[in-house]
Amino acid sequence: MKLARIVFVAWLSALAACGPSNRRAEKAAVPTPTHPYAGFWKEGSCAEQFGLAIAPAGELYSVSFCGPGGCFAPGTYRPNTKLVGDPRYRIINNDTIEVRGAEGFAKYVRCPRAKVSNQKGRGKGQTGKEFAAPGDPL
Repeated sequence: MKLARIVFVAWLSALAACGPSNRRAEKAAVPTPTHPYAGFWKEGSCAEQFGLAIAPAGELYSVSFCGPGGCFAPGTYRPNTKLVGDPRYRIINNDTIEVRGAEGFAKYVRCPRAKVSNQKGRGKGQTGKEFAAPGDPL
């Protein structure tokens, strides 16, 4: 099953890299008072090159897979969701969620950025840490 996951991630990475770079999902993934779980999330640790951009989408959240080549457009990788109460997600705390995939649930952590030069790409989580869309310059 681990090999299947690696192949799947490689396939998604190639697919995301085929088209023009789409950083819209990353730039929109900024926490707000109405969307506290928005942000950039990575499986296991922030050292990973791939992750999920979770962004406000009206009253819901969009969940986009991102890699070095860009992100899936919001609403195309996974259906938009409320996150809370959705059986495909488990909110552990403001900086840890679990996402259900083909092999069960995987833990994702919110990845902070120390500083950002573009004010639009900036926000603070409920823990007080500063976050920014990963595509924004430092």
